[in-house]
Amino acid sequence: MAPMVEEYVPTSPTQDYAKPVATPIQRAVHIPASEWTAQIHPLHEKVIVEVDGYFLQHWPFPNEKARKKFVAAGFSRVTCLYFPKALDDRIHFACRLLTLLFLVDDILEHMSLEDGRAYNERLMPLFRGSVLPDRSVPVEWISYDLWESMRAHDRDMADEIIEPVFTFMRAQTDPARLTDMGLGQYLEYRERDVGKALLAALMRFSMALTVSPSDLEMVRPVDRNCSKHLSVINDIWSYEKEVLAAQTLHEEGGMLCTAVAVLSKEAEISTDASKRVLYHLCREWEDEHRILVADILAQNDTPVLRAYLQGLEFQMSGNELWSRTTLRYVQPRP
Repeated sequence: MAPMVEEYVPTSPTQDYAKPVATPIQRAVHIPASEWTAQIHPLHEKVIVEVDGYFLQHWPFPNEKARKKFVAAGFSRVTCLYFPKALDDRIHFACRLLTLLFLVDDILEHMSLEDGRAYNERLMPLFRGSVLPDRSVPVEWISYDLWESMRAHDRDMADEIIEPVFTFMRAQTDPARLTDMGLGQYLEYRERDVGKALLAALMRFSMALTVSPSDLEMVRPVDRNCSKHLSVINDIWSYEKEVLAAQTLHEEGGMLCTAVAVLSKEAEISTDASKRVLYHLCREWEDEHRILVADILAQNDTPVLRAYLQGLEFQMSGNELWSRTTLRYVQPRP
């Protein structure tokens, strides 16, 4: 059984991270009560050490500060929170894939959308395994080897993740990021950018959970509701990081694109007020999740559907705990 996770704020790995952050002054975020409690994979400590160690050994971090920033972000930790019921022999695949995608996302923030699109397009054939990597370029061989190992473990389920990953990668460099969007349009865009279909497919892979096409269609409203929760919780807690990126990184790759700014502009309220409104909206989506789940199980109550729907709840509660505690958001650094 996955252990329950208590409120946890990590200790800064160096005194450097404890310094004040050059971001707008904000009040503490008021967190409305939730009935959910995050869980974490039982092997999280072992897997985090292994996966972080792998990337520290092979990824071309520019300096020691970047290496410490990577460890502090906790990419494998959030994966273990997303998928607490993953099979023991599959959780490391999920951790490696999401870590890789986070690292690529950080690279894209320094690029124009056009350059970022070209960068991602070069990676996609490597993910498919249709071209061989340049072994002198870490992102190429790490990507290729990861996908080859996932296919060797479970080809059918690994192949189901490919297109959702590509949808996510295309959303990262979508010109829609640069346009004025209302909240509804923004949430539609973020369903692709947050990688909801990717997380759902990766959850099925990590749990070896075979869900029929008809059942996947049935749970679509729950998936979409989950996407909104993931996106907005992430936006609330990452806002200062995104502001800093907009100030210091490429004007397109680091463009401020967040529900906090969208609602603040539309409703003519402060960003602090926007965060408070959005947090209450997330709690309403949790209530909506319970209603949708009850309705689906009243029609078709199967162990597979129960596991899938519970998995979505774990994604939302795990994402919130990580977003509230990761130094990537709590103490953002350029």
